[in-house]
Amino acid sequence: MSIKNMMKTSHKLMVVLLTTSFATSSFAADTGHLDNTFAMTTNLGEIKGAIKDKVVAFYGIPYAHNPFTPSLRFKAPQPYENWQGVLDATHVGAPVPQPGRGQTVELVGTTEDLTINIWAPVDALNSDQILPVMVWLPGGAFIREDAGEQVYEGTSFAKSNTIVVTVNYRVGVDGFMHLDGAPDNRGILDQIEALKWVQENIADFGGNPKRVTLFGQSAGAESVAILLGTDKARGLFQQAIMQSPPMQYLTAEQADRVTKALAKDLNTHPTKEGMSKVPFKQLVSSIIKTSNAMQQNRDEWGMMSWGGTVFLPVVDGVIIKKSPMKDLAENTDSSIPVIVGSTDQEARLYLVPGNTIDRVKNEEKNLFLNDLSLSGDPLTTYNPTKNKESIGDVYADIKSDYSFRMPALHIAENLVKNGNKVWHYNFSWSSPAYGGKLGAAHFVDVAFSFNTLNSAQARSFVGTHPPQELADYMHSSWSQFAHYGSAPWDIYNLTDRATMRFDTHSEQVNDPEKQVRLLWSDFSF
Repeated sequence: MSIKNMMKTSHKLMVVLLTTSFATSSFAADTGHLDNTFAMTTNLGEIKGAIKDKVVAFYGIPYAHNPFTPSLRFKAPQPYENWQGVLDATHVGAPVPQPGRGQTVELVGTTEDLTINIWAPVDALNSDQILPVMVWLPGGAFIREDAGEQVYEGTSFAKSNTIVVTVNYRVGVDGFMHLDGAPDNRGILDQIEALKWVQENIADFGGNPKRVTLFGQSAGAESVAILLGTDKARGLFQQAIMQSPPMQYLTAEQADRVTKALAKDLNTHPTKEGMSKVPFKQLVSSIIKTSNAMQQNRDEWGMMSWGGTVFLPVVDGVIIKKSPMKDLAENTDSSIPVIVGSTDQEARLYLVPGNTIDRVKNEEKNLFLNDLSLSGDPLTTYNPTKNKESIGDVYADIKSDYSFRMPALHIAENLVKNGNKVWHYNFSWSSPAYGGKLGAAHFVDVAFSFNTLNSAQARSFVGTHPPQELADYMHSSWSQFAHYGSAPWDIYNLTDRATMRFDTHSEQVNDPEKQVRLLWSDFSF
C-alpha cells in the first residue's frame, strides 16, 4: 500500500522550529552539540527533540514509571502518564542498570523511568504524512541492553520515511530472575508496554500504528519471537524481523535453580525482599560471576552450561506457555510477514576477541556434539580436516549453529508451516576486525541493517572500510519491508528454501548448507 494512500489520524500537531546558534554546524548524538531543536505538543505534553540531517531525534521519552523504586520493584510496568512542562529529549540517556562490557565488571545504567527513543523526519512532523514504524528491541543476552547505542541510530531509516523507535527494558535480576510473588519475564512485559505506548502515541510523531514492524537482534530477536507467540502482544505490531534469534529459555525449575545460585553467591534470600536489599553493583557482578561458574560446571548444569548467559526468558504459563519456539509455531498470527536470519559465524564474536578460539581442545568439541545428540553423523560434518579449519573454528561453527543459526532456520520453517510469508537470509560478509579473524560474527550485521557503518561503535566490528554497497542493500531491504511487508528476494518455502546471502556481492541461493540443516532437523529448540 502506498504511503500517500494511508490515512493519518485526525489529531494534528502544532510544531515550532526553534533555531539556536552554536559554533558547530551539525548535531552529533555522542557530543551533545546542537544546531537546532524541534518542539511540539503531543497528547502527553510538550516535547523538544534535536535535529540532524532533517531528522528529529527524541531521546529518553518515558513509557513506564521507574520500576526500581521500592513500591514498583519486581512488578509489571506501570504506564507513564502526562509529563509536566517541556520534556527535553535532546540528549541520549542511560539504559537500565546492567554490567558493563569491560574486563572488570562495572555497573552501568541508571535507576530511572523506562524510556524509548524516536527518530522522525522533519517533513512528517510538519505535515499530514503518516509513515510506517519500526520498533527495535536491542539485544544483550538478557543481562544487557541499550536503546541508545550508536549502531541503533535511526536517522537513515527516517530519511527513508520511516519512524524508528528503540526501546529500553529491564534485564538481568530485575528483568528476568524468577522470584515467587513477582511476574516472570518482566523485561518482556516492559516491551509489551512500550508497544502499547506506540499504538497510543506514535501518530503524534507521524507514525502509523497500523503498520508497525517489530525488529530486534540476538536477545532482542528472541523477544520478537516470544511476542509473536503470545496473545498478550496480539495486535500491537503487524510485521516482524528477527536477526540472530537464540530461542533459549528456562523452565520454572531451572529458573528457580538460577535464583538460588545467585542468592547464595550474594549471601541473601532468594526472594523479592532479599534481592531488593542487594546494591545494584553487587547484583551485576554476581550475574557475571554466576554465569561464568555455570559455563565451567557442565556436570552440575548440563546443557545450561553451553548457553552463555545466566538469565533467560522463563516458561511461566502466561507469556511463555510451552517454549518460545513451540508458542511461536502454534500461536503466531499467520497474517504477519517475517524476515528471519543469522550471520554465518555468529559465535566468533565470543571466541575471537580473547583468543579462546585458539585454545579449544578436540575433547571439548566432541563433548559438545555428544551433548547435542544430533541426527546423522555430526563428527563428519563438523570435521576440521575436511573443512580445512582449526578445531576452534569448527567449535565456533557448532556454537553458531546451536545458538543462533539453526534457531533462525527453525523459526522460518515453523512459520512457513503456520502460513506466514517468510523471507530467510544469511549474512556472509567477513569482517576484517581482529586481524581478519572476526569474520561474519554475531552483531556484525546490525550496523549494515541500520546503515550506521561510520559510527565509532561499528568500526570496532566492521573495520575502517566496510562495503557501503552492502549496507545500502540490506538497509533498503529492511526499509522496503517496513513500508510494504515484502523483501526483494523470493519467499522461503520448504522445497526451494530461497535464502538471501548478504555479502559484497549479495545473491539468492537455495537451501544453503543442506547437510548442516539435516543434522539439526530433529533438534528441539
